[in-house]
Amino acid sequence: MKKQIKNFLLRIVALVITIAIISELPCTLAKADESTGPALNYTEKTVYSGKTFKLVLNNPLAQITRWWSQDESIATVNRNGKVTGVAPGTVKVKVKSGGNKYTCLVTVIDPYIKVKTDYIRVGNTTTLKVKGDTAVKYVSSAPKIISVDDEGNITANKKGMATITATCKSGRVISTTLHVYENIKIIENPTFDDLAPTTHMTFEELVGNTGEEGYPKAMPTPDTYRITVDLYWKVVMVHTKDKDGKYTIPIRYMICSPGASGHSTRQGVFKMKGTRVRFSKFRGLTVWAQYWSLIVSATYFHSILYNSGNVNDYTESYNKLGQAVSHGCVRLTVPDARWIYYNCAPGTEVEIRAGSSKDEETKAIREQLKLAPMPSTRAKMKTGEIPWTDNWEIDEVPQDFEYVYVPQ
Repeated sequence: MKKQIKNFLLRIVALVITIAIISELPCTLAKADESTGPALNYTEKTVYSGKTFKLVLNNPLAQITRWWSQDESIATVNRNGKVTGVAPGTVKVKVKSGGNKYTCLVTVIDPYIKVKTDYIRVGNTTTLKVKGDTAVKYVSSAPKIISVDDEGNITANKKGMATITATCKSGRVISTTLHVYENIKIIENPTFDDLAPTTHMTFEELVGNTGEEGYPKAMPTPDTYRITVDLYWKVVMVHTKDKDGKYTIPIRYMICSPGASGHSTRQGVFKMKGTRVRFSKFRGLTVWAQYWSLIVSATYFHSILYNSGNVNDYTESYNKLGQAVSHGCVRLTVPDARWIYYNCAPGTEVEIRAGSSKDEETKAIREQLKLAPMPSTRAKMKTGEIPWTDNWEIDEVPQDFEYVYVPQ
């Protein structure tokens, strides 16, 4: 009898230990793994037109009864899940298994010629590549501007534009247009008027609206220019590199209005940010400005102020150029703000310095920066019809890389 009780107690202990061990095991042993449920191998997929890929329904719970595309003009699918791109667009491709349906969002794109940039400087080379097909031959519409070999290696020979056409293994013919730009424009033995063109412009040109919209398409490399803002003399000076790589060659001089007392313009050396604003109102204020280029934080280069988005509503800020009156930004004439907007890429170095009354060189520049007087009768200007006498054009700007918009 004692032996039977002892065996019974041992069985109870064993059962308790087993339950304790099981309770410590990972819960995945007691719960089905949801990842093993039915699912397509792709829920989204991009395919080139003329190319295929395979859709697979993993772990189906029932027999597959149907595959179909909601728009066969974009992509088709056969009974084995093979999807074929037909034409550019987006379409849902579905499969039915039992009472359930599963969807893949298919985007079809055409093969294209991939190039690092649409803008190439004279003398530079790059290589084209067809994506989504295989090129067997390349041809340039203007070999004297851009030459190309059968491997897609191109050379920019002189300023202009050319279309490069690729004939592909599939018989498809595709093309892309490239632009060739010269090096930055450096005037030999420049006069002061060359370096400060605003000094011979009319009032209308200094405050008007060219009518351009949007953002720069592409820009020179960030190391092309270095900008110095002298707060004492209220002067902005732009230099480019000499043969030794030092920024000693003057390119442009500008009169400016930096921050007033209590709103001092931030000093230091900064790399310009990517934000550009064409013509907009200031947040929290009732005034507008043109051609904003962000230096750092909330400090911009921009034009004089307006009471609306109409340039005929220009303000007394024009007469205050050369005085410290801004909220911290660097105000300029419209042509000067426009020059920075298009020519000075994100990453361009800007030095904002205190300046000194003993700086005779900057003083001499400031003394010559004289602008046309504001007329006693309010000017009436029409957007896009102001005179334009500046010494550069947008299509002369080196286009080393595509500008990517950065929101304000």
